[in-house]
Amino acid sequence: MEANPLIPISDIQIRQIRVLNPRTRSRRQKQALVDSIAAVGLKKPITVSHRACSGDTAVFDLVCGQGRLEAVQALGHDTIPAHVIDSAEDECLVKSLVENIARRNHSTMELLKDIQSLSTFGYTDNLIADKVGLSVAYMGSLMFLLDRGEERLITAVESGSIPIAIAMQIARTDDTEVQSALVDAYEDGTLKGRQLSVVRKLLVRRSRSGGKLLPAFKGPGAPRARELAPEQLRRLYVRESDRQRVLAKKVEVTHAQLLFIVHALRQLMREEGFIGLLEREGLTTLPRVLDQRIRAEAQPWSS
Repeated sequence: MEANPLIPISDIQIRQIRVLNPRTRSRRQKQALVDSIAAVGLKKPITVSHRACSGDTAVFDLVCGQGRLEAVQALGHDTIPAHVIDSAEDECLVKSLVENIARRNHSTMELLKDIQSLSTFGYTDNLIADKVGLSVAYMGSLMFLLDRGEERLITAVESGSIPIAIAMQIARTDDTEVQSALVDAYEDGTLKGRQLSVVRKLLVRRSRSGGKLLPAFKGPGAPRARELAPEQLRRLYVRESDRQRVLAKKVEVTHAQLLFIVHALRQLMREEGFIGLLEREGLTTLPRVLDQRIRAEAQPWSS
């Protein structure tokens, strides 16, 4: 339970504070609080009470704010802003207990909606990012997902199941059924980052062209006709990869043939007899692109 905000704030020595009712936190929670205070400062003072008897160095009992106290100390500070009240030790323990019980961990969606509301008060993206300790790009990505109502993707990002970049790729797919399948495919490891991007683009391209979306999937546990499964997406990626390999092979063969033709024509153009034959037949011009290749005036085909 926090003290009345009208109570003056004092800067007191950390070594003079005794933690009456210590709580344990995970290393991750501690580090997150340290990083937040290091980035944006201490947003709320702690609350302490004068000790009735102070035979040792401790002059104050901590009422609430243990996490902030430890984070500020970890950052190397000797003092911390605090509201100082006068309460008996048993009252301090009760207030500390009430604070711990009443503490509510807000969901990611609630926090993001609060962040979103800051823009209505005139805060710029840079200022909001500074206040919440996020990069502008990361915060912008989260806001993009929130604006599109992508609560499942936001939850997956927050839990570490999906990187924010992958979530953005999935969110740009309009079909909610396809989105769900892509999330499942990534979470169970069927598709990885680049594979997911390839499949998403292929699905979008096929959807726009009105083509068949996915190959049939039959077997035990097969999904309903319109339900997509990660295995279907994997097969689609494999098929697309095979098509790309065949296409690359055709390009390689065509490239070799073109190089041979250009080289042969370049040699023939040096023969006066061949030039005379072309003139007699009325073949005195060449396609501009081919002429440039023969004269070596164009960029090479190979990279």
